[in-house]
Amino acid sequence: MLNAVLTAIFLIESVLLIVLILIHSGKDAGMASITGFSFASSASVMERNLTRYTIICGVAWFVTSFLLVWRIG
Repeated sequence: MLNAVLTAIFLIESVLLIVLILIHSGKDAGMASITGFSFASSASVMERNLTRYTIICGVAWFVTSFLLVWRIG
């Protein structure tokens, strides 16, 4: 029973981690990187929060994967 729950949590975390990583904007932010001027100065707070959520989800993913290996192995 616990293995099934851990597997379900692991799958949900995996999909969430993929989505969070794909939402991130790259280093090259289009025209803003060429001109050095960005219209989205308030977006830095949103990017910081997105980075925090991605890190939290990544750590939870690793913990869940280690628990699965420990339970199954």
